[in-house]
Parts: sequence; structure tokens; C-alpha cells
Amino acid sequence: MDAPPRPCAVIESVYMPAITRKPSDADVSRLDPSADYRQAKEFYRDEAVARDYDFHRLGSRKRRRRDAREWRTILRALEHTDGVRTTLDVPCGTGRFAKRLAERGFRVVGSDLSVEMMDVARSKIEPDDKVTGFVQADAESLPFRDDALDCVISVRFLFHVEAGSRLRILREMRRVSRRWLVLDYRHRYSVRFLVWRIKRALGLTDEPLERVTRAEMERELRDAGVSVREVLPVTRIFSDKWIVIGETKAEPRAAADLP
Repeated sequence: MDAPPRPCAVIESVYMPAITRKPSDADVSRLDPSADYRQAKEFYRDEAVARDYDFHRLGSRKRRRRDAREWRTILRALEHTDGVRTTLDVPCGTGRFAKRLAERGFRVVGSDLSVEMMDVARSKIEPDDKVTGFVQADAESLPFRDDALDCVISVRFLFHVEAGSRLRILREMRRVSRRWLVLDYRHRYSVRFLVWRIKRALGLTDEPLERVTRAEMERELRDAGVSVREVLPVTRIFSDKWIVIGETKAEPRAAADLP
């Protein structure tokens, strides 16, 4: 069996003074904004994409600061929950959050459609990390029983998914979660969206930029059987991302063991 991809060289190169390449739109792991959900699924099942993924997202100070803000907001979201011991990170990708969650004391299952991405995630895990394992799965059909985990966390995913599939995914997340969902949504109340609308009106861009209103987000979650407990902006004005805390059941059942 071939050894799994090791991201170490990529991650180390990000911090090495001699490195000259910076993340750009030309990176192999940069998904074309016009790609649909089916194309995105196939895109991330490429070993070259998996190897490059961390560099593209963490390969500059600016991107690492953005990642840190996002992580701090996820931690704030978890502070609004209670009774969370077990978490499902889906899709876990290269383990950007799974390892951090484990270091915070949560028991974590990572799940992703891409074995290639999970191979990178697995290579980061230390023996004493509380990562129970990695499970290959399509988010539209999760291989876990009802109420299997206390919380499902999903970041940098839902905005890639068309509305019909997104509703099915949210219902699956609700089904396997004993009580909590922590999700990110891209919204319209930002400078970025305003600039995009101006450029679009002037014919300066034809790049799609799908973003939701607060009412659209709440309606979608309600249709999936999820109530919105809290909405936390990653940053105000300049960020177009919310971390949304959803509650799946007002009266949760007894805490479930990991599947």
C-alpha cells in the first residue's frame, strides 16, 4: 500500500524564509467559482488538490489570520452550547479543525467524501489526540445512527452546495446530531458583496457570488428542522461569513456514544 500524502513539507514550507511562492488563484487546490456541487465533489478527490490544500489556505500571514479569526468564532459558538462531548466534523477535509477540536478535549469523528483529503488529515493526528477516526461518506447520506453525536460542525462547505442538496445535507446533520449544529453561511451584509454588486452592474465581472439574507438562512434551517440559536459574524462589515449555532432538538435525549 502506498503511504498516505504527508502535508508536512507543504506546511513547513509556508513558514520557511526562503520560500518565494505565495498562495494565488493559480493554485491547484483553488476551486473554480463557477463549479457546481457535482464538480466540487470530484475536484477534492484529487491527490494533488489534497496536497496543496493547506498551502493555499494557510500559506500567507493574511490567510493564517483569517483562519485564526474563523477558529476563534467557532470556539465562541461552542461556548453557546452545552453538553457537547462528541463532535462530527463534516466535511473534515485535511483536518484543519478536527485536530484543534481534539486538542480542546472533544472526541472527534472526521468525515469526508475524499479519501485523499482524509489521508492528509490522518497524518496530522498524534496518538493521544481524541480523534476517534475518519469515515468516508457523502454528507447527503451519513452512515451514523440517529442522535449519534452531540454536535455536528461544518465549515467552508455549504456555500459550495446547491439548494436542494443543501437541504438534504442539513436534514442528515440534524438526524445524527443529538442537539447542536455549528455551521458557516456566507451572507450579503458585507463590503465584499456590495463591491461585487457594483462590478456586476457595471459589467466588470461575471463571477457568481451566491450569498444569503438572514431570512433565507433561517428559513432554510427551519425547513431542515433546525432552529437558530445564535448567529456570530466572523468579523463585522468586512467578512461575509457567519458562524451559525443551530439547535436540532429542544429536549435532547441522553448523550449518545460514538458509533
